[in-house]
Amino acid sequence: MDPSLTEAIAAARARWPRIAFDDAAIARDLANRAAPETTGELPPFAVELVLAQACLQGDEAALRVFHDEMFDRVDRVLSRLNVTGADADDVKQDVRAKLLLAGERGDAKLALYQGTGPLAHWVASVAGREALGAMRKRRPLEALGDDDLLADAADDPRLLTLKTRHSADFKQAFQAAVAELEPRDRAILRALIVDERTVSEIANVYGIHRVTASRRVTEIRQALLQGTRKRLRSSLQLDEPSLESAIRLIDSNLDLSLYRLLGDAA
Repeated sequence: MDPSLTEAIAAARARWPRIAFDDAAIARDLANRAAPETTGELPPFAVELVLAQACLQGDEAALRVFHDEMFDRVDRVLSRLNVTGADADDVKQDVRAKLLLAGERGDAKLALYQGTGPLAHWVASVAGREALGAMRKRRPLEALGDDDLLADAADDPRLLTLKTRHSADFKQAFQAAVAELEPRDRAILRALIVDERTVSEIANVYGIHRVTASRRVTEIRQALLQGTRKRLRSSLQLDEPSLESAIRLIDSNLDLSLYRLLGDAA
């Protein structure tokens, strides 16, 4: 086994000693997600990918960790969207079901987590998108606020400062990167995020293998973040750590931001 895979699995066991999983299956999944442009480097949050895969394998200890550790930010995002009480409970129940249970239309959505950002941020983004979907039926998205790109920056002083100073720049760079995508790529993202089509359904529409479709979705997301990074680097005088912090959080909120942007355009 590649040393980096061994290290990621060992780190996951040290962090969550009670979880159990198939090492070989986890290693295969991590290897498939390694970025070829960085000579096979694993995603930065590969350890949290191990937890996600253990959940998908049905390990009860991993599921308890997932429920206990990954929903604090969900409450903050829902509160920010003014979703509280029974409505918030319904959203969280729906999110848990979509993330962890395979349905008639395909795999559990937790399988889409790529490990490029913190798992808790990604789960909160999914919950925000679920809440926006419900609210969209009641009132226009324009009434819901306009700063989803950095929706959960309050616990990081660096990111909070960046958001205060450059929120409009982040939004402009992200929207320009989305506009630069090929129409087919935007259609794939809209089908996946707004229409909630599965990767298998997208593969059927375009007549390609499911693995090819999954790889293409990953490539589109990477191109979107690279385009955003390029624009921010040229327009703002940010040091590299600040730029990478902003991009990482944008990535963590990517589905929520795309839902707003592509949902408005639908």
